[in-house]
Amino acid sequence: MFELSPQALIAGALSGIGIACAGSFIALLFINSRAIEDEEWRDTPPFIFRIFRPLTRLFAHYVKPKIPETYYQKLSNKMSTAGLSYTLVPEELVTLRFILLFVVSLIFGTLLTFSQQFELRAASLVFILLSFFYPQLWLNDKVKMRRIKIEREFPFLLDLLVLAMQAGLNYSTSLSQSVVNLPESAVKEEFSRLLREIRAGKDRRAALNDMGQRMDVPSISNFVAAINQAEETGGEIGDVLKAQAKQRRVERFNNAEKAANQAPVKMILPLVLFLFPVLFMLVGFVMMAKAVEAGVAPDWIASLLT
Repeated sequence: MFELSPQALIAGALSGIGIACAGSFIALLFINSRAIEDEEWRDTPPFIFRIFRPLTRLFAHYVKPKIPETYYQKLSNKMSTAGLSYTLVPEELVTLRFILLFVVSLIFGTLLTFSQQFELRAASLVFILLSFFYPQLWLNDKVKMRRIKIEREFPFLLDLLVLAMQAGLNYSTSLSQSVVNLPESAVKEEFSRLLREIRAGKDRRAALNDMGQRMDVPSISNFVAAINQAEETGGEIGDVLKAQAKQRRVERFNNAEKAANQAPVKMILPLVLFLFPVLFMLVGFVMMAKAVEAGVAPDWIASLLT
């Protein structure tokens, strides 16, 4: 009686799963043939999202009801902080995590049917785990980088605001003129959105609070709180802006000084891993060569140098 090898059984099972998934995908395309909403409002998504966009569009509708409300809101806030409000929605990010997990698992599962190497198995497990967590790690990195850019660019806006108010303009006009003269950046994008909301009729205090919550940066939160407090107490906004600008410049200088002081510590690991071994090899080679010339080196060392 003819017997199939375990590899052939696994390959057949994977092929069957692939065919079943392809059939299910085609069936869902017909079932879910509703018109896709107009998405002209979206910015261009990242490359990895463009690749799997048809799949995320198809399954995100079914994934959204399964996401807990607290986690959904957390993801939405993170996307706002990362500047992705007009690029992605939370259910698409969650859907992409499972799509990547399935695709990478299928690829490496197929490879493992033809190889039993331990190294390949370990690498497959690492890549499978990385595929699931990659979208979340990417989002966290975008949030971190955007916060750094905002902290770097915000003092420049405050300086422009102070100069405009010292020239005799009121706060609203100064803010508009300052934002117009800013270079393209995350700060200009967020404050332009703030001005649009105010012009559309939204209360300035509410618009400021929403911007502070959306950006989630300590310097912006301090700015929003100081402006709101000045308006409540009838304080001079110009003086508040001067104090804010001075404080931001001091914080930026302190952050630069802190980064400079941390640089030698961060260089220790690369030195230990890459530079020191090379230096030890060079010094060891010279010492062995001198020992061979003096005739005091063991025979095995002399054989290595000849």
